[in-house]
Amino acid sequence: MLFADCRGQILLFSDEGRLMGDKPLQPPLPRAEPRIRVLHDDVTMDSYRWLRNRDYPDVRAYLEAENSYAEQATAHLSALKAEIIAEIEGRQPREGTPPALQVGPFEYFQKHEPSLAHPAWWRRPVTGGSEEQVLDPNAIPGAEVFYSLGVFEPSDDGRYVASSFDIIGNENYELRVRDMKTGQDVWQGSNKVAMVAWAADGHTLFFTRERPSRQQCHQLIRLNISTGISEVVFEETNEQLKVQVRRSDSGAWLFLDVTAFSGHSSFPVHLGAEEVWCLPADEPGGNWRRIVRRGNGHEIYAEHWGDSFLFRVDDAGPYCRLVCAPIDDPSPSSWEEVIPHREGVTLEEVHVFEKHLVVLEREGLRPRLVARDKSGRVGTTIVPDESSCTLKVGSSAGGARSVAGHLFRSSRLVYSISSFVTPDTFVEHDLAADRSVTLRRADIPGFDPALYVSQVVMVEADDGVEIPISLVARRDRANPGPVVLRVYGCYGSSRWPSFRTWPSFMAARLSLLDRGVAFGWAHVRGGGELGRPWHEAALGEGKRTTHTDLIAAAEGLVEQGFATRDGIVIEGASAGGGVVLATAALRPDLFRAVIAEVPLADILDTEMDAAMPWALWERAEYGNPHIANEYRYLLSYDPYYNLSADRPLPPTYVDAALDDGQVLYYQPARYVAQRRSCAADRDPELVFRMRMVGGHSGASHGPGVAEERAFRMAWALDHLRRSSS
Repeated sequence: MLFADCRGQILLFSDEGRLMGDKPLQPPLPRAEPRIRVLHDDVTMDSYRWLRNRDYPDVRAYLEAENSYAEQATAHLSALKAEIIAEIEGRQPREGTPPALQVGPFEYFQKHEPSLAHPAWWRRPVTGGSEEQVLDPNAIPGAEVFYSLGVFEPSDDGRYVASSFDIIGNENYELRVRDMKTGQDVWQGSNKVAMVAWAADGHTLFFTRERPSRQQCHQLIRLNISTGISEVVFEETNEQLKVQVRRSDSGAWLFLDVTAFSGHSSFPVHLGAEEVWCLPADEPGGNWRRIVRRGNGHEIYAEHWGDSFLFRVDDAGPYCRLVCAPIDDPSPSSWEEVIPHREGVTLEEVHVFEKHLVVLEREGLRPRLVARDKSGRVGTTIVPDESSCTLKVGSSAGGARSVAGHLFRSSRLVYSISSFVTPDTFVEHDLAADRSVTLRRADIPGFDPALYVSQVVMVEADDGVEIPISLVARRDRANPGPVVLRVYGCYGSSRWPSFRTWPSFMAARLSLLDRGVAFGWAHVRGGGELGRPWHEAALGEGKRTTHTDLIAAAEGLVEQGFATRDGIVIEGASAGGGVVLATAALRPDLFRAVIAEVPLADILDTEMDAAMPWALWERAEYGNPHIANEYRYLLSYDPYYNLSADRPLPPTYVDAALDDGQVLYYQPARYVAQRRSCAADRDPELVFRMRMVGGHSGASHGPGVAEERAFRMAWALDHLRRSSS
């Protein structure tokens, strides 16, 4: 196998590995094909653009060579990795799947046969009766390799069930509709489907479809199951906007939201929209009516309650207020305030029941649920015991494009709580009687929450702003000690402690805690944990605030006695992976090691190429490189273009996925190749793994799930051990 280094020499490797005779293990290096670019009188050199061509044999050969090097360079960790895998698999919950999902006359639930890869969906009548299978992913060709559920949405009467799935990992979800009367699919084959919503007639389905070149919905399709006819009823031409469809909590209305980009993860239903259209759910063939016009400068989320529309709107400030207006005249001149704007209290979500209005709001990091009756009187207020946790309202199928819902004509509020020390717990609260009952709690074998303690640590940033860190460790851990510090800090996306949900995976990370390592989330600016101002403080030419906040978080943990100075590993995924790479370049002396999962490692080139899936929206976050001053600012911290021979970096783990639809495989690959070319020894402490199966979030099932997590933890523990010695 031939690879050329940056000096034009030819490097020969045997098929058995990276060793030739008595020579030491040496990382691979692909050949360089220098390409000069001049922009704003600045000259940059890109030697690895050719890695974009995945069909080129040398690309696959290089990626396989990196995988081989990673395996050999970490061979000494095999026993530790196997030990951690056994621990992870031993903690598989005995209970904790979400409670049954009730839609119309049926409740839908999952059953998992141990011999099969995926749980199947079943249903039974609410009034009692026999069970019947609805969907078995194991019968889908390709699902034995990879499977991700997009949506699972039954029609009101249960006659049809719409579902979507991805069997590649590229998040190109295929829609199917099953007729439960015959047990056969009556519609299939529509790809790149995102959100779906049934009309009240039970045979009209609306769904959004993404553009061919990127993960951005631009069309709303109406499908008549009875006739098999589908037609585009709305198309958005502005590539910086996307469309979302949903049904009101009451079921009486369909809403079409035209939204600006606000994060990479799925399609959160409570994002604000720049424009809103509505349609009575029992008139699916009717004309959509625009109730919020674009260009008003505000983000609005609409709901329906009685004879009014509700609007969560940011016209009075960034933390939002709630107003109502008559259905016939929802213009701003008719708005009446329901909940005022309050400084520092983010109004995150609005949930409507027939007789109750429930809002999810957050003050600082702590969430709370507040219920009001139709007179506006505040009744139930639910505040979790923990100051930093994940709180979700409603229940859903759990798919990547699923939207949580609840029974409208009921007083039963279902919510879930999860944290670093609380396994996923589902609670039903009766709003009328003001009492709760626990429906289900994940039972983790061998886990004793009393052995661990979680807390929020505040550290001071360069400008005096306090940055919160959610931190967890064993109670008997001696301070200071090693810390793994995770970060995201982009797109206004909030990251909360959770026990089983990606990317925290605390059920797996117990293997770190039990070995004396603390784990923390640094809630740096650029994220949305403290509301929109928290995001806006690190937008565009303020983006380096995210990196300096992470530095402050690490230094603060040392100063307050939680961490040793050479005992901090920083990690991040996706955009967060780009954050840790950029931060390590600023302060390579501060971090013992860096874990960058599917990292956005070439921010500048991503935004230069309009064909990239997220290029246009990345510009809203980071800046536009076609504007000279924004280009220079981007260039100042871009991980790819800040690699140099005179700037050694901490040991770094990087991974990627060949079929990733968000961070394309060659983005991390180019970073690794460039970094190796800058080091005389090719940076042997840089480990790169390319997943040949799966997507952005890793393996979907099977041994690969535990192996990926165990590998990263074993690698981090190894470097922390070297630090302590």
